Amino acid sequence: MNGVYAVSDWISRGALGAALLLALGCSEQVSSSIACPDLCTDQSATLRDTVLTGALVLDTTFTGFPLLGGSRDIALVARGDTADVRIIARFDTLPSTFVPPAPQPDSLIAFVDSATYLFRVDTTFHKPTVPVTIEAFDVDTTAADTVPATLLPLFRDDRLIGSATYLPADVKDTLRLPLQKEVVLAKIRAGAHLRIGLRMRTPVGQSASLLVTGSQFQPRVRFRVSADTTVKPDTVFPSSHTPKDAASIASSLLLYPLHAAGALPPPPSDRLALGGIAGARSYLRFDIPGIVLDSVQVIRASLQLTQRPSRFLGGNRDTITVITQPVVAGAAVTDIYTASQFLGSVLAFRVDTLRLVPRDSGFRSVEIVNIVRAWRIVGTKRTPRALVIRAAEEGLLAGELNFFSADAPADLRPRLRLTYVPRRGFGLP
Repeated sequence: MNGVYAVSDWISRGALGAALLLALGCSEQVSSSIACPDLCTDQSATLRDTVLTGALVLDTTFTGFPLLGGSRDIALVARGDTADVRIIARFDTLPSTFVPPAPQPDSLIAFVDSATYLFRVDTTFHKPTVPVTIEAFDVDTTAADTVPATLLPLFRDDRLIGSATYLPADVKDTLRLPLQKEVVLAKIRAGAHLRIGLRMRTPVGQSASLLVTGSQFQPRVRFRVSADTTVKPDTVFPSSHTPKDAASIASSLLLYPLHAAGALPPPPSDRLALGGIAGARSYLRFDIPGIVLDSVQVIRASLQLTQRPSRFLGGNRDTITVITQPVVAGAAVTDIYTASQFLGSVLAFRVDTLRLVPRDSGFRSVEIVNIVRAWRIVGTKRTPRALVIRAAEEGLLAGELNFFSADAPADLRPRLRLTYVPRRGFGLP
């Protein structure tokens, strides 16, 4: 998905850019906003408009966002074969003793009762309209336990350790899922890991999703450790001991999604994608001759895209929020996948957002004037002129947006539209 901006050297690039602005621009006389009658000889300016059809030199789509550990908010999705997302929670540190009422010394835990898995959901994001059954499975294994091929077979009846059905009215901010107390006690006595895999099921032909908000309220396991009601229940929070030689990776695996169905691979070269269960985002890099930006004052700048119906039927009615952010990685970061993770703040650049539905198609435009102005100030040596378009709901909603890429016919490709006035000098008349 590479394009080539036909240039031979810096001078020819500048000449081509100037010619492009003059050839493609339409003009309008304006005077009120830039007139300076005391100092300028010319009190009017010509507002010009041009579309840079050849400025896009690279576009591609990556999947797998947000990265593991990048977000503790994870969607639990049940849409049959269309989309099936489960959640893994690790509790690798379990207590072995408890403190009984004084003056007794600490005692080994030999009793467990009322074992419960507690987690919080965002009911404003998606609330089920049908009964949902959430099941907990023991997914601890000595095999490569972050690989779907290893974990998915562990979601079977002989590993079921808890189950509860919730009516729509029962789905509150905090859900409580009973666990088999015998399993929890056996894990404590063996000094083993308690790793829980959650799966949601719905009535045949129905679908549902829940947003588990692990960032605001860590999921936890709570249980009684004594028949003496004066002894407080013990509460265990997520922890991960593996991989032993990479603490940052282990931390990212405290709570993470497991895709059983619906995670699409990157799209073919003639389309860009964003959103979906696979968390797609698209990277676009532009080559704009310096003389184009240096010699004009940009009044408006728009990223123009042509949406096409999604390649994925699931989630076609979801509403996806499109976010456009500049890449702020330095020029030394040559790997574009890595660069696509270093993004400028939406609030800092005040970029428009779009709300789109995957099944729709047509022309779309995003105002990015603040990004283009920043490109002129920063220059190309410090950071490339690149953007990432992504979905605010990446990895949370099944719906995926698709757009034509640089490999599409010329009139459908992504492009930049600039509205500008020539820069003018100041001096005494």
